[in-house]
Amino acid sequence: MSRPAEHMMRNMVHHYGRRAIAISLVAAFGSSAAFFFGYVQPRAKKYEQYFANYDPYTRSKEICDTNKGYMVSCPQELAKMAEEKGVKIQPL
Repeated sequence: MSRPAEHMMRNMVHHYGRRAIAISLVAAFGSSAAFFFGYVQPRAKKYEQYFANYDPYTRSKEICDTNKGYMVSCPQELAKMAEEKGVKIQPL
């Protein structure tokens, strides 16, 4: 049984280790870039478009005008709460 030449065995573990580290780094950077450009960027653009046309005052007026009463901060709801507590306020 013959032994392989000495130089073939030299640094074999280091060679495979370096190779594995390089592959894992490339995979990590690739997956991070794919996540950023495939998920984060499109989501940020959607938020940007949404808030460019969003008017919070108009939206709160729409919510309060539906008379569903699910927002406690609507003037009608605040007036009801004040009446229950016996506080007199000006009419709406």
